[in-house]
Amino acid sequence: MKKLSLVILLCFGIQLISAQNFRKPYREAKRALNKKDYVTATLKSIESLKAKKNFKKSNDIFEKALSQINTWAASYIKELEANAIPYKDYQSVASMKEIFITYANLDNVQKKLLEVSNSLSSKQQKFILLHTVDYEKNRNEAENLLNAYNNNAADEFYTEGIKVFNNAKNKYEYREAYKIFKNSKNYVEEYKDINAYLDKSLNLSILNIGYFPVRNLSNNRSNKKAMEDLVSNTTGFFNNYTFANYSEISNKIQLRNLGMLNDKGKAQLKNIDELVKFKFSRYYAGPTVIKSKEFYSNTKEKKKKDGTVKKWYCEGYKYELTASGYVELIVEIIDNNGDILDTKKINISKEHNDSFFLATKDSDRRAYPLLKKYRTSMPQEFNMPNALRNIFNSYMSDVFKRYK
Repeated sequence: MKKLSLVILLCFGIQLISAQNFRKPYREAKRALNKKDYVTATLKSIESLKAKKNFKKSNDIFEKALSQINTWAASYIKELEANAIPYKDYQSVASMKEIFITYANLDNVQKKLLEVSNSLSSKQQKFILLHTVDYEKNRNEAENLLNAYNNNAADEFYTEGIKVFNNAKNKYEYREAYKIFKNSKNYVEEYKDINAYLDKSLNLSILNIGYFPVRNLSNNRSNKKAMEDLVSNTTGFFNNYTFANYSEISNKIQLRNLGMLNDKGKAQLKNIDELVKFKFSRYYAGPTVIKSKEFYSNTKEKKKKDGTVKKWYCEGYKYELTASGYVELIVEIIDNNGDILDTKKINISKEHNDSFFLATKDSDRRAYPLLKKYRTSMPQEFNMPNALRNIFNSYMSDVFKRYK
């Protein structure tokens, strides 16, 4: 009896799996047909019919999709060819790539039709034969054209990159050359000596970035250390930037009010390309304080089947804690002549609130509402400096995106 039950369960499980095998691709085919994605609709309906060849709903989708796929493809490819042929510039590549993908998909559909044909009814086989088209030649021709287009685009950017590189007079212009060479590599991985020029242009484009000493313009001089900690935390960002290195400035340099460097300072900073100036007007990282504290007790009862009553009890205090912090500053990026390249005003405000019930040692958790926060010890103080630092880092990532 036990063995018979296992056999029945096994057969039932196999039936469920089989049902899923044809229903899931059917649903995907139906969605694709509604979107006029005839390639996916055909392939998924084939998949469904392979699992259950007499499934009428899949067959209906199969016939609708297959009857339209070749007409749709001819119209779609003709439209793409109008944009792609003949080659005009690198923008022609996108249309040619889509032509190749379309032919490749059509060729795949035809191969799948051949695979499934023998397992289908004679009526379905005749329908397939009516809509069979050999796309292999078109696919190969499109692939050859795409390769030629990629070479043309790679040469286009390579030639432009060489021109910019040979005329570059500063690191910013070498950076532009590097980006153009990168575009060439997007079309052909190793076109001519592109990798050598990428290395040269990158090495010549990397900026050395230094920080001015932090300026504390707030009324509270004791916050200077916290401000400096915020700033020093950002130097690690430069490990991930393509076009910049952080350079530590060890000498104490006298700066004018407008951020201009004196002659001595310029001599000391001759290898620094850009400097970042942090001017703080406000900084506050407040402690966690008790906003409210209210005594609470509760008894919960549950009557058991035998008539006895089970009781749970809790008592303690409901707490509301709060902490606040803010940072305000202006970040300036200047060149080593004192000219301002970029300015960003940063205003950060952070509020932290926490509510919970602090129970006594003998309290029972079951006596307190299930979805309410229940604690048996006070939480650690909220780390406001860390919270401000995380927000500050996000702002500085935006400021430093010029170096990515």
